[in-house]
Amino acid sequence: MFNKNNLHSKINLFILVIILLIVTIGFWLAINIFFTIYENEMTRMVSTGIIELEEMVINDNEKWLLSFSDNLADPDHRLLNNNDPTSNQALHQYISHANNEALDFVKMTYADGSSYEEIFADQSILNLASLNTVTPATKPYFWLDGDAELGLHLFCRYPLTDSNHTPIGTLLIGLNLADQDTVDYMKNTGALEATIFAGNTRIATTIIKNDAAQVGTILDPTIADTVLAQKRPYTGKAEILDDPYLVTYAPIINYRDEVVGALFVGKSIVSIYTILNQIILYITILGLILLLFFYVFSNRWLRINITNPIRWVVDTMNMISQGEYNVLNNMPEAKYEEVEMLQTTMYEMVNELVTGKKNLETAAYIDSITSLPNRVALYKKYQNTPIDDNKNTLTLVFYVDVDNLKYINNLFGHSVGDILLRQVGDILKDLFRDSFSFEVYRIAGDEFAVCKVGLHTTEEINLLAKSIIKEFETPITIGEHIISASVSIGISRNELCNKTKCISCTDGCKDNLEKLLKKAELAMNQVKMSGKNNFMVFDPSMNEIIQRKASLQQDLKKALKHRQLEIYYQPKFDLASNRYDGFEALVRWNHAKRGFIPPLEFIHIAEESNLIIELGDWILEESCRFIQNYNIVHQSRYSIAVNISTFQLLNEDFEEKVTKVLEETGLDPCLLELEITETMLMNSMSIAYEKLNFLREKNISIALDDFGTGYSSLTYLKALPITTVKLDKSFIDDIATDELSLKIVENVIQIAKNIGLKIVVEGVETFDQLEILKELPCNKIQGYYFSKPVSELGLTEVLSEYP
Repeated sequence: MFNKNNLHSKINLFILVIILLIVTIGFWLAINIFFTIYENEMTRMVSTGIIELEEMVINDNEKWLLSFSDNLADPDHRLLNNNDPTSNQALHQYISHANNEALDFVKMTYADGSSYEEIFADQSILNLASLNTVTPATKPYFWLDGDAELGLHLFCRYPLTDSNHTPIGTLLIGLNLADQDTVDYMKNTGALEATIFAGNTRIATTIIKNDAAQVGTILDPTIADTVLAQKRPYTGKAEILDDPYLVTYAPIINYRDEVVGALFVGKSIVSIYTILNQIILYITILGLILLLFFYVFSNRWLRINITNPIRWVVDTMNMISQGEYNVLNNMPEAKYEEVEMLQTTMYEMVNELVTGKKNLETAAYIDSITSLPNRVALYKKYQNTPIDDNKNTLTLVFYVDVDNLKYINNLFGHSVGDILLRQVGDILKDLFRDSFSFEVYRIAGDEFAVCKVGLHTTEEINLLAKSIIKEFETPITIGEHIISASVSIGISRNELCNKTKCISCTDGCKDNLEKLLKKAELAMNQVKMSGKNNFMVFDPSMNEIIQRKASLQQDLKKALKHRQLEIYYQPKFDLASNRYDGFEALVRWNHAKRGFIPPLEFIHIAEESNLIIELGDWILEESCRFIQNYNIVHQSRYSIAVNISTFQLLNEDFEEKVTKVLEETGLDPCLLELEITETMLMNSMSIAYEKLNFLREKNISIALDDFGTGYSSLTYLKALPITTVKLDKSFIDDIATDELSLKIVENVIQIAKNIGLKIVVEGVETFDQLEILKELPCNKIQGYYFSKPVSELGLTEVLSEYP
């Protein structure tokens, strides 16, 4: 039936066995699909059941209370509304006749202050109802309340009027919702388990465990966090008293927006899981038997007919990969026609390998992401080229760096960053497509080089640099993301020289590739330090700037390690209380040899050298510790504001660090304010919102710093979880002399106040500014008019003027 020399026929036998395994796996998948459909149907049932249970527990009871109250409030039933012995007797008979055994109390309160009440439960239930003082004018008012101790209750306050619709009193009624008959009815009619929770305690349930009803047991903590703490319904699988269920929970929320209980509908799936486990066990045993049979039967055959020939082919391929192409001359005679085909293919492959080797050498010079020539190609072409003829050799290098690529990778992922790099490469290629003397290279992660051969002028350099920057003014769209990209450009050049410029050669026209790249990179770094999105031509003075920067970076590491930095505190003046109520923490560095280092300079160095997180964490911890100790010693309640960098905020454990510092220092969270900038929000809106919202829930204040210097979008003031807006000094510099500036400040303050935000004005330096801000008014003042930032030692003296 089979040709013994046809390997294809032998493999057919192998495929037959595989088919058996596929059938087994298919049967196993079918069982799982069946049970999945069953679970989905049961989930739909419990989701529908919770609606029915809510109807019975809440809506039906509201209807009963409304019917009960309507008869009492009917003006025609005056006997029930009068405050006299005869009416009270009639009222008692009516209540006794209508009582459904769940009634907690009935209380009539008359306009003259007298009342009539009948209590069928504990007095504390009436006290609980009395906490809600809402008095409806014309319509009945219902609300839910309770807890694990008092149970779950429905209350109604009903207005009483006479025939002329004149108010004569109110009716207050309470009804106990913990009705075992209701959950039993749910189980009997819908075959679903049901429970009514007060707090997290079962007060009426059909759940039976060990022949005992589980009234009094509590809700699973993981479910309780979702339903009771987060106020969200929950549908899915759950373990209830160690048994698996498909469940739906719905929170019950009182008039104070507090979860006071929950409703539960579920279906036990213990039996169906038992059946499923048995079937899976049987299928697994069957599969193991088939695998064992397959192994015993086919192992020897596969080894002789397939494994050994393939091993020979592998050994041969290894020798070919080492460059021993002549090995095919000693290839043994093929036993199977397929192996003979493989031999023919191997001969062809050897020829392809020789060609491929040449192609690999070419690929080594091409960047895989942008398809541009890479740094290796640049060095191969120019590294050993003498610089002595401006017409034919490299004379100009633009070192182009993509700004904030690290942020983009962190926010959107490296795949988006790679696409951005590809588009940057395309933009540069298109820009110089018709300029044959220019070449574009990708030389590092976010760095490109544009190189020019031949003569050039200063005007041409400036024009080309501005053209590159202009190309990136339009945002780049990558999928659903719109990214505002920019570039920083450093430029180096060989001086124009046709061997007539200098009387004696100065070597100014003889920079090789290495020197040109280094100079361009130094210029680019200077652009980065100056704010990015610009260009700069190399100047020898840049070497000193770079050396200072590198030296300061090393000194900053030592300063952090040895605690050589210091925190100064600038007081904030509260206009309402006419006193200082807090401080802003500002880091200062008095270098042992260099003297005072400007904060902007060393903070920028910290950001570039990844020291900013360590620096920010230290400032946060030291500031919180200082203000807590100061408040304890002086029996005060001063707050502290700490500036947060983008790197800190984007750090994945930022929230944990803040809460840990508060726990370790003992500082009340309401005394800590974190200051962020608008630029930080633009770079990481979604991540920032989630983190800031978490901190606000911890009662930590959030201030939007330097408002007015960035995008100044009023949308942020409404959408973000911030508590304070800090108006930048530039806003108020001329409010005493310029009517337009005053109007702008007045409007910004009013808008912020209308949406519940506090206003802190920075940079107040004159008495006139202060008087105007008092009139507007703002909440707090910060500036040199009151005090410049001072050390810990000078703080007490500053505070003595406005204690």
